[in-house]
Amino acid sequence: MFIKRIRTLVLIAVGAMTASLALAQTTINFRFHDVEANQMRQALDEFEKRNPGIKVNLQRANWSDGRAQYLREAAVGSAPDVVQIVYVWARPFAASGALKPLDDLIAKGGLGIKGWSDFIARDLAAGPDGKTYAVPFATDTFALIYNHELLAAAGFQSPPKTWPEMLAMSRTIRERTGKQGFGFPTGSCGTPAIWFYLNFYWWSKGVNLVEEAPNGKFRISINAEQVADAFNYFNTYVKDGLNPPSMASSCSFGSPEMVEGLVNGDFAMASMADFTAARVLDTWNKRHPGKPNPFRTALHPADIKPSTTHFGGRMVALAPNTKNVDAAWKLVQFLTQPEPTFTKHLTGYTPSQLEAVRTQQFGPGMEGFREQLLLARSWGPYAIGPVSIPFMWNASGRSAGSVFIRQKTAEQAAQEFVALLNAELAKHQK
Repeated sequence: MFIKRIRTLVLIAVGAMTASLALAQTTINFRFHDVEANQMRQALDEFEKRNPGIKVNLQRANWSDGRAQYLREAAVGSAPDVVQIVYVWARPFAASGALKPLDDLIAKGGLGIKGWSDFIARDLAAGPDGKTYAVPFATDTFALIYNHELLAAAGFQSPPKTWPEMLAMSRTIRERTGKQGFGFPTGSCGTPAIWFYLNFYWWSKGVNLVEEAPNGKFRISINAEQVADAFNYFNTYVKDGLNPPSMASSCSFGSPEMVEGLVNGDFAMASMADFTAARVLDTWNKRHPGKPNPFRTALHPADIKPSTTHFGGRMVALAPNTKNVDAAWKLVQFLTQPEPTFTKHLTGYTPSQLEAVRTQQFGPGMEGFREQLLLARSWGPYAIGPVSIPFMWNASGRSAGSVFIRQKTAEQAAQEFVALLNAELAKHQK
């Protein structure tokens, strides 16, 4: 009888402890848009082991409708505690009241490898009020990927260093091998890849579409001649048959036409983001097991300025309605430490921190991305100015596309493009 009473008391005590722990446990929701949901779930499992009082529900959404979905939820107070966003969402989200200011939390420290000052693209994390609303999580950029065997067959031992050199090499590759040199998408859509290449070309010449003036106002800082120069440069590949005709049906740097064009050896060089370049290498390896991979990566062409591409990437932010700020912030701190999220699970990602870029282990053939990331720049005034990136992106693609299909001359398209930018600036400049 005594033993039974002891057992009963023990069971009651255990039950009470279990109930107490259940009540003490905090559950937070994390919205993740990338396809690597399984890898992220594994990282979150480790977070939960290190923080037994916190449970994380991983929510999924597509990038295509994730923006509108989150803004609707934030407006009615039902947004997830932590959300993954792209770099250029932070400012407009903050302006609409859809994110929580993080300055007080950041001031406490505990972020990343070397602290807040080491994070990439911090300017894009700020709202119109100057407060910080997101933490850069992962970064990427474009670099030149090339088939060194095709280059060698045409008599070249290294990739081009300048834009004129890349054009000249493309001509020689075509003449000596029958293959194309630099392949790039020329198709038009809402977000065409030519937008990136045009900006890399302009930046290498010290030109920006938009910049912030000393008085704090923004201005269109490019002229029609400079725009036409870029249009003419890329159109030369099209009209002289130096760019594969199949690229007219593609507008994405990661399209099957781009990947297959490289893997099949149809063209020797391309410009793409690191995750697409990795797919090219992986696809080639699977089709040619045991053979040396012919692809390498290098810096983009330069001009009067060093090779410069853009920082793209992801951030993590807190919803304004979260009631679990401490738990949500612990997750943000965990995700910004390379170990274990990036070293064990999301191994194809590069943390948005300069120290991480310097120490990141890039796979064979991918080292060019380290060099390029160290020279990359934020979109800066493009992202914080009154002319939105989506507007400029779409307008530049339509203008360049009209040149590629011979609807307009480069000069006509350039004049219309600059006039369009100035009209948009006048409409939104306060």
